[in-house]
Amino acid sequence: MRSTLPATLLCCMTLLMVVSGCAQQATVGAATTAPPPEAPTVPPEPSPTPQPTATETAPPTPTQTVTPPPPTATPTITHTPTHTPGPRILAFQITPTVTANVGDVLAMSWQATGERAEICPVGASGPIEQRCRAVSVSGSTEWTTDEEAMSYSGFALRAWYGTVNTLKVVEVKLRCQNLRQWFFPNPPQNCPAAEAAASYAAGQYFEHGFMIWTQEPDTFYVFYEGQDAAGFQTFDWVIDPGSNLKPGASPDNRVGEPPPVGLFEPVSGFGMIWRGEINGIRPDVRQRLGWATEPESAFDSAHQCMTLSLMHYWVCFQRGPRGEILRLYPDSTAQVRFVWEEW
Repeated sequence: MRSTLPATLLCCMTLLMVVSGCAQQATVGAATTAPPPEAPTVPPEPSPTPQPTATETAPPTPTQTVTPPPPTATPTITHTPTHTPGPRILAFQITPTVTANVGDVLAMSWQATGERAEICPVGASGPIEQRCRAVSVSGSTEWTTDEEAMSYSGFALRAWYGTVNTLKVVEVKLRCQNLRQWFFPNPPQNCPAAEAAASYAAGQYFEHGFMIWTQEPDTFYVFYEGQDAAGFQTFDWVIDPGSNLKPGASPDNRVGEPPPVGLFEPVSGFGMIWRGEINGIRPDVRQRLGWATEPESAFDSAHQCMTLSLMHYWVCFQRGPRGEILRLYPDSTAQVRFVWEEW
């Protein structure tokens, strides 16, 4: 019996140790798998605002681009102008441009283009066709002046191509000191058209002008001082006043009022002009001239005109009562008014 109990006791102790070891292992396993305690949450620190920085951009990878063919352009029709070789004058010179005597020689040189050319003298109405000279398109020549040339105002070079022509004029002052002279010193640089016409004359000065009467030809001139509304200093004239008298006109007529002290009423033909008794003279002569400042007086007159440079545009010179030289001319070729000035 002693041997069986201890063996049984030993077996029970062994079983108890096994059970106790399994319980301890289970406890250790449970402790191992328990979740760890949560860590306290710490708020994140604010990050500084990011600043823009240059970012290096990698170049794009080139890719092959298929370029479509350009559209076909619509052809433009260009009209090329046809060049017509018309005439042209490149140069035209005359030396001298002021002569002294009949017989002086003018040297001419020119250069032009075209089929043919000619040089023509220029008169009051333009080129004098019957005196034109055929010349080469470019070249030089001489022209000797004569008495007929004293009426020229210059010379024209005319170049032709077919029926088309072009013209260039050079003005020339042609004088004739060895043919005829002007009646006054320091004359214009032109030849007078004729000798001066001398005549017995009378003159009278007024507050605003003066009058002249010439015997040859029988002519009255009325010169108004100061400019009119158009800016001209004008004069009136009437030829053969005896055939232009108004009814009742008489050199014995008077205006019926005494002149102011130191002034005079004009008489005879000047009086009839002043009172408006002659046709062809403006009716307000008295208002324009005023009273006479002295009696009329006689003097020797002279009248001379230069050669015409333009048709209907004449220039003449008249000696006045005090020896003054008066230049007379129309305001234009239309001759709307007549203008005067002291030379």
